[in-house]
Amino acid sequence: MAARERVSGQRIGMMLTAFLMVALIGVFATYAAPIPGVRGVIVEAAIAQAAASGDAGAMRAALVATKPLLGVSGQRVLAGLAPDRAGMARAAGLLRVDAQAASVLVSYRLRLMVIVIGILAALFGIAFLGIRDSQPTATIMQVNKS
Repeated sequence: MAARERVSGQRIGMMLTAFLMVALIGVFATYAAPIPGVRGVIVEAAIAQAAASGDAGAMRAALVATKPLLGVSGQRVLAGLAPDRAGMARAAGLLRVDAQAASVLVSYRLRLMVIVIGILAALFGIAFLGIRDSQPTATIMQVNKS
């Protein structure tokens, strides 16, 4: 059996730095992921437009469009709102708070995912550094001679 080559600390450090730097960049990129916030802004604009028009049908439609974006407690409060200007203002406030909380949750999950994947990729790379043999095996040497 071929003798194993000892992997140097510098090579392991380089591999860790390469993967963990990419993971760090990914973590910083998650601060720019306003996914739920964008949906909230769109519906909030529809709420503002319905409130400005003063049409009760448009206000009811805006309240219905808001419901899927809210959490359980927000949906309970939304169910009791009247389709008038005060109800629209309350719905917009609920939506703003809920979208902010959802953005924080999505950002946290994205950061956690990037960190875990970065660490696992670095460990996988280090494992590959140790797989290489320093000399070919006897079987490979016999095949090359023929």
